[in-house]
Amino acid sequence: MKHVSLIVIIIALGFNAVYSQNNFLNKGKISGNVQLDAQYYIPDSMIGAEDLENKIRANVFANINYVNGGFAAGFRFEHFEWPLIDFENINYVGSGIPYYYASYNHEYFEVTVGSFYEQFGSGLIYRSYEVRNLGFDNATQGVKLKAKPYKGITLTGIWGKQRNLFAHEGLVRGVDADISLNEIFKKIGSSKFRSGIGGSFISKFEKDQDPDYKLPQNIGAFAGRANFGYAGFNLQGEYAWKCNDPSAANELIYKPGEALLLTASYSTKGLGVFLTGLRTDNFDFRTLRNSSINNNLINYIPTLTREHSYALPSMYAYSSQAVGQIGFQAEVNYKIPKKTAIGGKYGTDIMVNYSRIHGIKKKYVKEAIGNDGIINVNGTDGYTSPFFAFGKEVYFEDFNIEISRRFNKAWKLILSYVYLNYNMEVIEGHTGEPNVYAHTVIADLTYKINDKHALRMELQHMSTKQDDGNWAYGQLEYSIAPRWFISVLDRWNYGNKIKGKRHYYFVSTSFVHKTTKVSLGFGKQYEGILCVGGVCRVVPASYGCNLSVVTSF
Repeated sequence: MKHVSLIVIIIALGFNAVYSQNNFLNKGKISGNVQLDAQYYIPDSMIGAEDLENKIRANVFANINYVNGGFAAGFRFEHFEWPLIDFENINYVGSGIPYYYASYNHEYFEVTVGSFYEQFGSGLIYRSYEVRNLGFDNATQGVKLKAKPYKGITLTGIWGKQRNLFAHEGLVRGVDADISLNEIFKKIGSSKFRSGIGGSFISKFEKDQDPDYKLPQNIGAFAGRANFGYAGFNLQGEYAWKCNDPSAANELIYKPGEALLLTASYSTKGLGVFLTGLRTDNFDFRTLRNSSINNNLINYIPTLTREHSYALPSMYAYSSQAVGQIGFQAEVNYKIPKKTAIGGKYGTDIMVNYSRIHGIKKKYVKEAIGNDGIINVNGTDGYTSPFFAFGKEVYFEDFNIEISRRFNKAWKLILSYVYLNYNMEVIEGHTGEPNVYAHTVIADLTYKINDKHALRMELQHMSTKQDDGNWAYGQLEYSIAPRWFISVLDRWNYGNKIKGKRHYYFVSTSFVHKTTKVSLGFGKQYEGILCVGGVCRVVPASYGCNLSVVTSF
C-alpha cells in the first residue's frame, strides 16, 4: 500500500503544479498494457515434468502511464503469487508494485524520481533494463538527472538502489558524459566523418560484515569510450576498469577488474562486414557481493555470439562469462545482385558468421599456491593475466552460414548450417561434462498463397554424440493476416541415453483483434537454457496447456 500511496502523491503533486495553466486533466493522455501468461501443468516422467501441488500457475503484468506535455508518471503492477514454474525456480514470487516513477522532460534537462532504466555507453559498468521472458529486471529506484547544457553534450547522473526480484538492494551512484563532435562542430557534422567520445563513473556501497576479511565498502568503476566513422566505415571502442571487489563470483580475490569492447564495421550496397572483440577479467559487478546467477547485476557484458532464432541451435546458447573471457565475432552479409544467373530475379542473401571465445590466460600469485600445490585464492590478489593472451580452454565456438532466396512472389527458401562447440562445464556448471560438438542443418520454406494466407514449413536436424544426442525438429505454420496464426511442431530427441524416444510436440494458435492478442497452446517444453543477449536462465521441462493474453490501450 505504501507504493500505491506514493504514486498517488507524486501524480497529485504534478496535477496541482500545472493544472491551472495547462488544463492538465483534459489535455493529458493515459495509456498502458496488461499481460497474462497462464499454464495448466501435467506431470510427465519421460521428459522430467514434475507433478505440482498447484497445477494452475500465472504471471500478470499491468502498466499504467500518464503523459501531459513534459510531465509523465506511471507504475507497473506484477502478480507472481503462484508464478509459472520457471519463474518460481528463480524465486520470482510475490505481488506488488515494484516499478513506479514520475518525470519531467524539458529541452535542456530531464528529472526522474522513482524507478528508471538507463545505460552508460555499452553497459560495461552500468545498465539497468528488463527482459521479461527471462524474469530479469534490475531497474534502479532513486533519482536520475539528465542535462543538455550545450548542443551535442549530454550529462547523466543516477543515485538509487537496484531492483532484485521484489526487493531493492544495495546503493548505486554514478555519472556519465556523452559528447557528439558532429553536433558541436558544424564542419564535422556536414562531412562524411562521424565521431563522439564519452566517459562514465559508477560507485556501489555495501557494508563490510565479513568477520574474516577486510572488504572494501565503496567500490568504483570507470569507463571511457570513443567512436569514429567515415562513409561506410565505423570503429567503436570502450575500456572499463573496476576497483578490487572481492565477491562470491571471484572467490574473494582483491584483483582489480577490467573489460575491453572493440567493434569495427563496413557497409556498402549489397555488402556488410562486422567484427567485434571482447575481453573481460574479474568484471562481475553486483550491488551485493554474495549474490549469484542474475541477481543484483549492475552492469551488462554483451555477448559475442549470434542469437539463433531457430530452436535446435538455440539449445546451446552462450552465457557471457564476466569473471574471465576473451574472444571475437566476425560476420559478413552479401547480397548477390538480382536479375543475375546466380542471384535470380530478387537476388540472394548470404550470411556467414563465426565466433570463438576462450578463457583468459592466468598465472596464480604465490600467496594462492599452498605447500601441497593446492590453489586457494581467497584473500589474495588471485592471479595475473596477459591482456591479449588467449587461454587454452575453449568456452564456445559457432560457425554458421545462411542462404536466403525468394524464387517468386509466392516462394521463399532459407537454408542454414550451424556448427557449435559448447563448453557445458563452464557455461552451465556441469562439472566433468565434455564439450558438446553439434552440427545442425535447417530448411525454412514459405509459400505465400495470397495477400492474406501463407504457409511456412521448417525442418531442422542436429547431430551430436554428447549431452542428449541427436535431435530432429519439424514445424508447420499457417497464418491468415492480420488476425489468425496456427502452428504445429515436434522436437524429437532420438539419440538420448535413456530408454525411449522423447517427443516434445506443441500445438498453438493466436488471434489478434485491434490491440489485443490471445494465444492458446498445448504440448511439451524441453528442459534447457534460455538466453537473451548473453543473459541466461534455466527453463525446466513442462507439459500442459498455456494461455497468453496481451492487450494495450
